[in-house]
Amino acid sequence: MAAVGMMVLMMAPTSTTAGEDGADWTFMVYLDADNSLESWGVLNLEWLEMVGSTPDVNFVVLMDTYTGPADLLYVEYGGSVQIGADYGYPKEVNMADPTVLEWFIEVTCDSYPAEKYALILWDHGGGWRGLCWDDTTYEETGVDDCITMVELRDAMAGAFEDTGEVMDVVGFDLCLMAMPEVAYQVRDYADYVVFSEETVPGQGYPYDAVAQALVDEPTMDGMELSEVIVIEYAAFYEELNIRDVTISAFDMAYMDELTAAVDYLGAELLDGLFTYMNNIQRDAILAQEYYYPYNIDLMGFADNLLGDAVIDDDGIKEAAALVCDAVDDGIFACINGDHNYKSNGIAIYLPTTNEGMHHIKDDYIDVPFATETSWYDFVEAFSHFYGRTWGIDTPVRAV
Repeated sequence: MAAVGMMVLMMAPTSTTAGEDGADWTFMVYLDADNSLESWGVLNLEWLEMVGSTPDVNFVVLMDTYTGPADLLYVEYGGSVQIGADYGYPKEVNMADPTVLEWFIEVTCDSYPAEKYALILWDHGGGWRGLCWDDTTYEETGVDDCITMVELRDAMAGAFEDTGEVMDVVGFDLCLMAMPEVAYQVRDYADYVVFSEETVPGQGYPYDAVAQALVDEPTMDGMELSEVIVIEYAAFYEELNIRDVTISAFDMAYMDELTAAVDYLGAELLDGLFTYMNNIQRDAILAQEYYYPYNIDLMGFADNLLGDAVIDDDGIKEAAALVCDAVDDGIFACINGDHNYKSNGIAIYLPTTNEGMHHIKDDYIDVPFATETSWYDFVEAFSHFYGRTWGIDTPVRAV
């Protein structure tokens, strides 16, 4: 498939190499396929090429593969034009370097100005643990590098400082990224985010369907494009009978509300931890979990706390209700497969035991959402608490 993809590039027309003035959208894809996902990256580029750019919509891709160097591409119908010669492309780059992401956003916005912008981040994802691993760089340096949460914000902030452009949509075509720990890092620099609480199958977004919808209706706004991605994604995997998927869209106007609600909940749970440890654990275990079982559905957990008859604490109840309200306000599109029917669009990190893979990860202390709210203090105390009863079937009572 990689060979076919390169052949398409070689055959692509070279007439359109600059963005059209007055374009409605520039849709940029940071396509890090320098790893085990290479064949899917080539396929996704081919899907974009089935539609191609128009005077109203620019499709721009920075693509790095495992078998070849990276290239900056302007996507046209039937092929892609290499547009990176002025910057030394094709060349090998480290897609795990946030300065590469920042550069890509800046160059794309400067070269292909539009009324609205979408940024799609494409690769493996690990939720708050990071995104965009680059295997060639790893083999050369021995460093297992990725874009961390701090680096993600650095890249977005740097690009905004240079361009003054807020992304109308940031799409995370990556596994496990629907978390407040992730959304918090693009606040101020994105109007809407699209992401998944669960893993994303190798095929990723159905780029042909999304691109066609955007080209057919280029006047759509960021909320509408986010809804298109959610709907087309869900329909694509339903047709493939892949049931273990989630996809949701979040309105970043509600990020402050969600942050304040989680901060309040973390503080109240920490305060009531000695009394309600076992109940909190059971309510977490009963929430929807994902590929990493320490990622649980945030609203489901809060709703379980609300319905827990043993928890007699007005602070916990009020904070849980505010979390439910914030998720309900912010998530405006959410579709789940049968295996994830209890999902509500956004997960949070909560390891539920004090040993093994469920113990708090050391690097969680580097996650700004956790440390700039009370959530880290709660999770650390919860993870290290040894006075718990194991299992959801054990009778639960206040200590």
